Amino acid sequence: MQVAHKTVLLTGANGGLGQALISALLEAGASKIYAACRAPERLTQVDPRVVPLTLDVTSPVQIASVRRLAKDVDILINNAGLNCQQRLLDAAEPEAASAEMAVNYFATLNLCRAYAGLLRERQGAIVNVLSILARVALPAMGSLCASKAAAMRLTEGLRAELASAQVQVMAVLPGVIDTAMSRDFPGPKASPEDIALAIVSGLIEGTDTLYPDPMAQQVAQGLADDRETTVAGFAAFL
Repeated sequence: MQVAHKTVLLTGANGGLGQALISALLEAGASKIYAACRAPERLTQVDPRVVPLTLDVTSPVQIASVRRLAKDVDILINNAGLNCQQRLLDAAEPEAASAEMAVNYFATLNLCRAYAGLLRERQGAIVNVLSILARVALPAMGSLCASKAAAMRLTEGLRAELASAQVQVMAVLPGVIDTAMSRDFPGPKASPEDIALAIVSGLIEGTDTLYPDPMAQQVAQGLADDRETTVAGFAAFL
């Protein structure tokens, strides 16, 4: 789908990837970006095409309010995410699993439901920003992996339901991105700007499942070549 002259609703807009996406979308010619987040005062872009909106994605009331305000959306980008870095059985915060599902799965579902009718009418697009951990289990972040895997199945189901209406549905499965969420991760990280450019390019090219960085691409290739060994490698990180 072309981004030029289109209207975008972006959640998680004030995070590192969110702000990089705003810049990339503007560069690609988007006519308007509804930049939705819990703290819109933290947005740094001053372009008149950026419309800040307050949105807690876990609030049905606020989703309904945004739906009433943002009535001309062509592209919905579900970018809001939560990583509590908790194991499944020995979680220091057992409620973390519910919180991650609320943001990473149910919020995405609820926003897609809110905008499905409009996107059918406009033959629009949905972009769900997930994680390569949707495809493998990392025990140290077990509940995150489960929520992202659920969101991946959701994305595939949406694609099937919306195919006849010519609505593009893209899953984005990045590796580690250099943002506040990954501050304590010691390994290599992709820049938010590079991920954002890859997402916009994938959207324009009609990609279904995007692995936007070398780490994600390496894991995807490993799963294709030798799934058992790749899965076992991640399972060792307890």
